[in-house]
Amino acid sequence: MRLIRLLKYDLARDISAWVGEGIITAEQAASICSRYGVNYYDQSRRSYGYNILVVLGCLFIGLSLITLIGANWDQIPRAARMSGLIALTLGANCLGLHNYRIERTSTAVAWFFLGSLFYGASIMLIAQIYHIDEHYPDGIFWWAMGVLPIALLLESTLNMILALCLGYIWFFVEASLDFYPSMFPVFLAAAYWHLARSKQSNILFLLLISGLAVWAEFSLAWFMTSEKGFTAGIENVSLAIGIFLVLHGLSRWLAQREESALADYGVLLGVWVLRFAIITLFAFSFKYSWVLMIKTGWKIPAFSTALSIFLSLIALWLVYKARQSLVSTVVFVTLFMASLLALALVQNSEYAQAFQFADNIVLVAAGLWLTTLGIQRGISHYFYLGVFTILATGLLRYIDFVGDYIGTAILFGIQAAVLLAAAKYWKFHSARAEAAS
Repeated sequence: MRLIRLLKYDLARDISAWVGEGIITAEQAASICSRYGVNYYDQSRRSYGYNILVVLGCLFIGLSLITLIGANWDQIPRAARMSGLIALTLGANCLGLHNYRIERTSTAVAWFFLGSLFYGASIMLIAQIYHIDEHYPDGIFWWAMGVLPIALLLESTLNMILALCLGYIWFFVEASLDFYPSMFPVFLAAAYWHLARSKQSNILFLLLISGLAVWAEFSLAWFMTSEKGFTAGIENVSLAIGIFLVLHGLSRWLAQREESALADYGVLLGVWVLRFAIITLFAFSFKYSWVLMIKTGWKIPAFSTALSIFLSLIALWLVYKARQSLVSTVVFVTLFMASLLALALVQNSEYAQAFQFADNIVLVAAGLWLTTLGIQRGISHYFYLGVFTILATGLLRYIDFVGDYIGTAILFGIQAAVLLAAAKYWKFHSARAEAAS
């Protein structure tokens, strides 16, 4: 499944031009579009640029009115403040309801979005009017909960994204005050319900996946120790890698689904999981990261090990069902479990440099693998990510020497050989492809 799925609407527009030029027939164009879940005969979908401009317009209308009220706040009588805030909120939502009744859905969604902004401002400003000194994250929570029913009833992706973003803000504010945000899964469940029943949204899908990972990490940290708040440990690193192994398997499984939206989610998830893996390898390419890991120690080693094994097995099962990336996933899982075992056995931070060197070797190997895969499959994203990985590793090692000058020189030499070999392989693969055609 190529990354072109993420640009399928641009592809549909190009295909329309091909039909106009007589390159392909309309029936062939419809068949190509249907493969990517696009209706060739109905391309009335507005561009993301248009939608973003409308959303930003509504946002700045709300901000301008709130700023105007705030600038004259002290001069406005209390009754006028209260009635004005209520009138703004009710007015925007009534206009949204009116447009919805006459089936102008897009306009209704925009008005309800503006009404949601006024609703949140009203909560905060009314609390200020009456000097309500309570647990202030509750205001954010009830703002999010007020937006949520509108998003579900309208099946509005925009308002659902707003509700989930407010849920994120409440989560982090609540957690920063050492309280457990137990209601956060409600927002995640609502986002899942919306994705399952409404139209496709890549942004909402990524927010949902990120929310699940963040909530799992915080829950582990909360229940791992008797201390309140988020106290990260080596178990959190283990859980993060295990989660993204599962997401790697899930991306492969989704990409094989016949439903276009699920296949798109699989491709999108695969791209971001791959980027996370490279970023993680870069984070552990420094000695200090390994010193910190070794010195921190395990708090719940048995549970963390069992959880890591369980998540690894789920990842392997998913790629087995997908019939894709089984070998690479086995390699990832083996490296993951070997690293956990080594960290459990090693208690001396002097071994951190050995872990660092091994991580850099894995980074170079990953870059070579991505470069080769990009050439073989003709996927430029893999190729450029692989080359970037190799070059960035060299740059970081130039800044932070691995051992000494000799070790750095050896690493640079290996990278040069890898890049030249990749160029040679590309030339060979291109010549063979041309001969075959």
